[in-house]
Amino acid sequence: MRVQLDIETHDRRLGFDIAGVGNSLSAGTRVDVPGGAKIVFQGAIVRKGFGIPEVLQFVVDAAVSIEIGLFSAWLYDKVKDRQVERIVINRRVVTEITEHGIRQVLEEEIHSLE
Repeated sequence: MRVQLDIETHDRRLGFDIAGVGNSLSAGTRVDVPGGAKIVFQGAIVRKGFGIPEVLQFVVDAAVSIEIGLFSAWLYDKVKDRQVERIVINRRVVTEITEHGIRQVLEEEIHSLE
């Protein structure tokens, strides 16, 4: 099961912090994350213009037995207190960037894929 994850942010370091690979990050970087999933960095969309966030694109590659609560807590821990404008999961916007908000959208998206 694969879930598209886009994070709109003004924080240029967030991609490095999520992937946990130091100072280099390239498309295809795969990282094991809590909850039994892997996250794959697909790239970033950088738009020209002042004040426009870049979009970090990831794919969450998860087995059916993913622990959504652990993954949601891990992702929220990575984005809290950062300049994140929006999180989109399978083209669905997380309206409340909290652990619960992320978990709710993930659960609904994963159950719709089953």
